[in-house]
Amino acid sequence: MTSIKNELVGTWRLLSYIEVPIEGDDSLFPMGKNPYGILMYSPDGYMAVQVSKDERLLYKSNDKMMASQEEMVSSLQGYIAFCGKYKVDNRNAVVTYCIESSLFPNWRDQMQHRKIDFEGDVLYLKSTEPILSNGIYVNSYMTWQRMDRSADEVVDKHLLREISLIKN
Repeated sequence: MTSIKNELVGTWRLLSYIEVPIEGDDSLFPMGKNPYGILMYSPDGYMAVQVSKDERLLYKSNDKMMASQEEMVSSLQGYIAFCGKYKVDNRNAVVTYCIESSLFPNWRDQMQHRKIDFEGDVLYLKSTEPILSNGIYVNSYMTWQRMDRSADEVVDKHLLREISLIKN
């Protein structure tokens, strides 16, 4: 039998992120309808996830430490990031995150659990208990697709874009 951990190990790109209020209200898209995200699971039991809104404000100063109040709010509210150890419960198909660092400081040293389901190279993760988001309790649903390009291909793509910008 293949363990779920073996199936998780690797890098995943976000396809969708939806929050469903537990009160039954309409679904929410806290990072917009076209969020960007990367989720990585290492074989030694560490994970990292980063999710961002596509529409975050750019800093006028071009200095990451010098932002207006509006830019800081856009930056913070438009980004989710945490990392730490993970453990898989094969019997219940649940992954537990032991969060060691998080953009949202209240999650540090906390545990979160996600129900796991696979469909080919697509990974579905659902929170197992409600999370407080924008003043209401929600269940989060994230859909990920396994990355199939090598790191060299990604770097080459960005280098080609930089060369194109220089020439123009």
